[in-house]
Amino acid sequence: MTLLALVVASLLFALESRTMVAQGALRVWFFDVGQGDATLIMTPTGEQILIDGGPDRAVLAKLGEVMLPWDRTLDAVVATHPDADHIGGLAAVLETYEVARAVYNGDTKDTDIAAAFDEAREHEPGAVTEMGRKGTVLAFGDVTLTELWPDASALRDEDANVASIVYRLDYGDTSVLLMGDAPESVEDRLRSVAGDIDVLRTGHHGSATSSSYRFVESVRPEVAVISCGIDNRYGHPHPVVLDRLSDAGARIWRTDLDGDVLLTSDGGEPFLRSAFLPF
Repeated sequence: MTLLALVVASLLFALESRTMVAQGALRVWFFDVGQGDATLIMTPTGEQILIDGGPDRAVLAKLGEVMLPWDRTLDAVVATHPDADHIGGLAAVLETYEVARAVYNGDTKDTDIAAAFDEAREHEPGAVTEMGRKGTVLAFGDVTLTELWPDASALRDEDANVASIVYRLDYGDTSVLLMGDAPESVEDRLRSVAGDIDVLRTGHHGSATSSSYRFVESVRPEVAVISCGIDNRYGHPHPVVLDRLSDAGARIWRTDLDGDVLLTSDGGEPFLRSAFLPF
């Protein structure tokens, strides 16, 4: 395919995406960023929220594929916790895009990548910077992101994953649980509040430390999305997690096998597809 054809195809894809916004569709992109996490929420009213940015600048290419070429605005950028595979690309995002709101979990982890993100966040002109806290609700039209975790005690834990931000997204009858890297100890705290959901973005890339049998049975997802890199050195997703999800009846999507995964919803039952598919 020629360069011109690629540009035209990308533009048509972006225009199609914007048409879906006009028609009242929610879209959630679970990007394939290798061994990492990056999720873009595009609301029916046009807001764009990026949760995590993967391990490197590759997230910029992903955003460029689904946003209009001249669009350089994000309504919110969220860093669930300062692990490199979640925030490695966020400094570049904040340098490239005009961001209205930057949310982080308050962890001051001393790493070069976390420092780069903090510096970019502090110098983002006009951005409202805030620490996420349990109970906070971000509303974008009829789409809500309810922060279920962390609470104040989580930041004192030696395991940074314990303080990972967890959101429940709701739009009409569609519900998505975005677990970050939350481990089983956090899942146990959430079982009574998370409720039944349609889609589970599994914790910690399908690691055996998350997606416990108790939790999966509690939230009863119809679909599970696992963000992980192909042939990654951690062995994610763990076979026991795949078994738990399958036993619960969840349809499993994996970014290492399916590429970018797109969820669309008009407020009813969500529809998911792989970006590898032509339709």
